[in-house]
Amino acid sequence: MELLSSGTAYYLNGQNLYGLKSTPELGGAREKKEVTNLLDTAHRYIAGLYKYDDLVFDFYYNSAETNPNVSPAQTAAAFRAARAVEVSGASVAQKVVFPDGTYFSWTGQVSTKVKKMDADGVMEFSIVSIPNTALVYSGDTEQQ
Repeated sequence: MELLSSGTAYYLNGQNLYGLKSTPELGGAREKKEVTNLLDTAHRYIAGLYKYDDLVFDFYYNSAETNPNVSPAQTAAAFRAARAVEVSGASVAQKVVFPDGTYFSWTGQVSTKVKKMDADGVMEFSIVSIPNTALVYSGDTEQQ
């Protein structure tokens, strides 16, 4: 049965950050390496290492005002938590958990940016994750 994305969560350094709006594509693509030699009559290739693009997670920028679905601490914490990790320069554990309980996990550094704003618009920010380990899918026996 198909799943809705509702209920997907992003964890940064063990903390589930509230306000997640969208996730990037997860997983990697192996780079193609040419191994053609002078005796070949066609180009030949082998699979290289996995390459991950920057992982950009978009969030609604929330205040500590009352939200019936979560505690005031949760709504205000997401940007501050991500910004603290960025300023520290630490490489931390990160995870995206899907509604069915499967997940991708990795370690990496992050940066934050408040997104462009328009009059009467909703404030948003992004967390950009730069993986320094493989992205591991919980359903696989091999790393991706």
